[in-house]
Amino acid sequence: MFIYFVSLIIFFVADRLSKFFIVNKTPDFLGGFISFELNENLAFSLPMMDYILYPLVLIVIVIVVNLWLKAYQNKNILIWPWGLLIIGAVSNLLDRFQYGGVVDFINVPYFTVFNISDIYISIAVVWILWYELAYKKKLDKKST
Repeated sequence: MFIYFVSLIIFFVADRLSKFFIVNKTPDFLGGFISFELNENLAFSLPMMDYILYPLVLIVIVIVVNLWLKAYQNKNILIWPWGLLIIGAVSNLLDRFQYGGVVDFINVPYFTVFNISDIYISIAVVWILWYELAYKKKLDKKST
């Protein structure tokens, strides 16, 4: 478990450092693939008022932390994706407090601009969905 916590801390620090570098150096290279953008809205720049957004994000983080605690107590493999989801959400929330929006810098033309926290969150969601929809069903079939 020690390695698990250390790896999450390393992932979190890597994300925070990447954002710090992007904000302070404002690079624009690789043909615009890396470029600073401040997203004051939700994912994919969907608009939402701050007085709704901040409480909503905090509620989601509390729910995810509770789900992580349950997975941790049960020694379930889902502690990894829940942990990634938590560090991604907390890092993006810190951006909102520190910069007034989420620091995005990976620009995929004709799609969106995102950051490393968004990658953590996406991996976590896919992993949890895969577990719940595919892997868990296999386990249930084997036990019957």
